[in-house]
Parts: sequence; structure tokens; C-alpha cells
Amino acid sequence: SNIQTDIGLHLPSLDADMYEDPQGTIYDIAQMGYTLLEVGVYAAGKILNLPIARIRELADGAKLKIVSAHINKLYERVAEKPELTDTDEAATQGGNNIEAQSEEPKPDPNVEWWRKALDDVEAMGCKYVVMSRLPDYPTDDVITDYVGYFNLIGELAAERGIQFCFHPRKVDMQMGEDGKQSPFARIAAECDAEKVKFQIDTYEATDAGVNIEELLKQYAKRVPLLHIHDYIIVGESGKIDFEKIIAEGIRTGVKDILLEVSKYSLPPKVCIERSLLNAKNLPSIRY
Repeated sequence: SNIQTDIGLHLPSLDADMYEDPQGTIYDIAQMGYTLLEVGVYAAGKILNLPIARIRELADGAKLKIVSAHINKLYERVAEKPELTDTDEAATQGGNNIEAQSEEPKPDPNVEWWRKALDDVEAMGCKYVVMSRLPDYPTDDVITDYVGYFNLIGELAAERGIQFCFHPRKVDMQMGEDGKQSPFARIAAECDAEKVKFQIDTYEATDAGVNIEELLKQYAKRVPLLHIHDYIIVGESGKIDFEKIIAEGIRTGVKDILLEVSKYSLPPKVCIERSLLNAKNLPSIRY
């Protein structure tokens, strides 16, 4: 009853340090007491400009497990094949348009991109892949596109034994001026519940005016990841009741707890270490 849960760090919290001294930074993270990593800033097959094999090597050397990867790629609409005119159809039927007869559908660029990205996620040993972007001010049609897109990513991830999660931002959790459902609410209602789960960020949700405890109850078993994120150092703004949120998360199916710092009142490494110490002092961290 007194076993301490693993606590992870959202690695982009120390992105500047990672660019300057990746090996020393990873070592310092482990020395602070973190046991898990969530990587991010993925581009051109690299994490924070490091090859996938290198980031895995550094984590393994420090006895840190990479549990999750934040990867963002906005949906790329597949160009529809133009409809044949009467003249085209006649030429095709007459055998005069060989190109039209042999033309194959173009591959979906979203699928090709995500297959490569998920190969990299799998190579790092991740359990989760997380996307935290929607287009700004999405229309109803755009949200419909993203319901299908997230289901697709979730299906591709599941083929590799990886769970896809959507990380809503503040703007994604707010209702529009017309009183319609928030983009997050629509995605939660319309996406496949097994293919698409969620990573809830305490700062983003609080800033959006969301009651996080009620949200965790509403989406029980669909929130395996919790981002412990404050307005400053975790636990020091006084605006978020982390004890109640974490306790409710554990009751409703949260599997991994990851800390993030995005605003710094002290040097980043100091903020990260103090955030961890504050979290470890919460009774709910032990279960």
C-alpha cells in the first residue's frame, strides 16, 4: 500500500539544456529521481535534433524508460481523383488512354508519414504516442476530418502495440461563441474509444475552466496519461489542487504521471527538480 508510482518528465521542459548537453541533462534528470521520460520536438526522424537510436541510448544509460512521445502532424487532405469527362470516358473505353486505364490511387500521405513516425516511436520503446494539435479555430467539417484522422492514427499505432492519445489544449476544451460543443468534446464523443484516448494537462484544462475531477470521472478509463503542469513550478501557484486530481486520476484509470514545466521562475533544472519534490510530497502519489 506504500509503493511509490513512477513519475515521468515531459522532456521538452528542458529543451534548451537538451540541445546544449543532452547526455548531462539526461543524467541529471535521473539523479533528481525521475524514472520515466516523455519525449517531444520530433522532426525529420529525430527527437530534439538527436537520432532516435541516440535518444534511446542516452535514456537506457541513465536507467530512464521512454514511455511516451509527443508528435504533431496536421492532417493533410488527400487530393481527390478528378472525375472523368464524357470525352475522357469515351477515350478510356476505346483503349486510347492507357494512362487513364492504368492510373492507381495515390497513397495517403498521412499514412506514409505516420508509419515512419510510429516506427521511430516503437524503436524508443514507447507505450504511447500523443498528438496535441488541432488547427486553430476548426470548423465543424475540420473537426469531422480530425475524428477520422485520429481514428486512423490510433489504428496504425495499435498495430504496433502503442496507444494513441489526444492532448487537448485550452482552446480545444472551450465551447465556441455559438454555444456548440468544444472540439475536444466532439472528438471524445465521435472517435473510437479504444483507438483514441486522452492525455489531460492540468494547466490547460484549469485555464479553460474545466473541472478536471469531473472530467476524469466522465472519461474514466480513457485517460491513461496525466500531465501535471502548473502556472509556474508544479504545486506552487496555488491554483490547482493536484492532490485531488491525482487521487481521482488513479481511481479512474490513469496509468502514468508526467510532469511538465513551461514557465520558469528559476533555472529550468531547478524548476524541474522542485516540481518533482512537490509532487512526491503529495499523499496521492503513493497508492
